[in-house]
Amino acid sequence: MKIHQSGYTLVELSVVVALAGMVVLGSIAGATSLLRQQTIKELSAQNGDAIQRITDVYAQLPSYDGLSLRQAVSFGAFNRFVITDRATDKVTVTHPLRGAVGVAPLNDAPALIWGLYMDAIPAELCADLLFHSAPIADALVVFPGGMGAPNGWTRNFTVNTNVPEIAISAGFSVAAPRIAKNLTQDLVPTALASACQDAGSNVGVLLLKSKLR
Repeated sequence: MKIHQSGYTLVELSVVVALAGMVVLGSIAGATSLLRQQTIKELSAQNGDAIQRITDVYAQLPSYDGLSLRQAVSFGAFNRFVITDRATDKVTVTHPLRGAVGVAPLNDAPALIWGLYMDAIPAELCADLLFHSAPIADALVVFPGGMGAPNGWTRNFTVNTNVPEIAISAGFSVAAPRIAKNLTQDLVPTALASACQDAGSNVGVLLLKSKLR
């Protein structure tokens, strides 16, 4: 007389558990990717708003001389960011990814270029942020490893007003910044990939606006 067993074997249960785990991991990865994309879109929108407010203030002025983070805050440029010591010279701004924000004109005279710098951007978000920032910035620069001083980016940049274009001179004590998009160029995939490749665990990203275009 044969005895028929019901239910699943250990092997079958193992397969089911493995498949369920793959589904869960896939769902988590998908949710993480969507969250990351949403974060980048929101950050890009906030950056666009900040850039537009500063651009509007300086639209009728011949240069960006005197622009500072405190001034930008007073213009309402970063109302969607975290701001501390708003009305003092020690004002700080923190972007949604919890890194420092800096605003300053380039050190030329007159200052025809200014930049919005964001530190501590996770390296895996570098390419996405550059892609979404391209329409709102005239030039894009990546700082491998980030930068401790939010306005330290103003060092070692030169401007050729005839082209126009920016260039990076020697003198950085850490890895030299990488230009992903210059003033008269569009963002191309090869430049984007090169700027973000092997840049460390986090990067600084600089969005430049110019009166030369």
